Amino acid sequence: MLSWDLVTRCGAIAITVVLVWLLGSGRYWVGLVISFGLAHYLLSFYYAAGRMRGLVASPTLALPLVSLGLLLLVVYFLKFPLPIYFGIHHACNEGYLRRYHHQANGTADPQLPAFRTLFHLAAYLCILRHDAYVGQVPEIWLWLLLAVSGLLYTRQLLIANQSLQGLSRLRDSSVEWLVLGVVGLSLLVKVTFLQMVIYHFVLWTIVPIPVLRAAGINKLSEYALLSVGTLGLFAALTISQLGSNLVPLSAVYSQFYFWSYVHITASFALSAAHPDWIMRLFRLGQAQSG
Repeated sequence: MLSWDLVTRCGAIAITVVLVWLLGSGRYWVGLVISFGLAHYLLSFYYAAGRMRGLVASPTLALPLVSLGLLLLVVYFLKFPLPIYFGIHHACNEGYLRRYHHQANGTADPQLPAFRTLFHLAAYLCILRHDAYVGQVPEIWLWLLLAVSGLLYTRQLLIANQSLQGLSRLRDSSVEWLVLGVVGLSLLVKVTFLQMVIYHFVLWTIVPIPVLRAAGINKLSEYALLSVGTLGLFAALTISQLGSNLVPLSAVYSQFYFWSYVHITASFALSAAHPDWIMRLFRLGQAQSG
């Protein structure tokens, strides 16, 4: 049986391919990416509202929160490359959130998420090796990083999963095999930063569904309505002719650019998709990610 992790990523890739095929790379494509992104950011803050109130109310977290604010100012105003910042965010999501799966099946290893994160970051950089920012690194170093990180991750996976056999071990790393397939595909088809971004947005629209379904049909229905409603709202601003007359696309893009930095930086305090020391710093339990 395929894992939910693999199913969601295959589904997100398929949806991304269809969207690219339908919209190409023009205004409608850029508008869709921005719409998905702003909806994603808004919902992430909506569902983390309780967590944010707790952070602000805790006097002992004042210094970490101020430090996080300074980090946001630095990366935004010094224009730290968004493709790199996003790549770190994406890799941490892939690397650390599955720690709870390993804890549940008794194969938890404190080092495994770090090696998995490094592997996903290396794969991301290889896929986007033609990007203006990523391309500044000699390509040979990107491939070497992928090879080394892959070997380190495989070694740690074998150590962590000694109790598992055959297909169980393969299933445990099925997402990484899929990622390697995408890396291989990038040798034939150029993958762009915005394509990776919308894949991330689509993926993290799908991932929370089982948790919300378990919480009850009302929670799932609310999530579905909010997802469709926010996407529709931002699409009206960025894609429709009415929206383009009211709000210039450049203005919407600048907001998308700013809130991307805010979302990624805030995730250090709001998401469990990070190393344990960061989670301890902000006293995080199993928080939501994206």
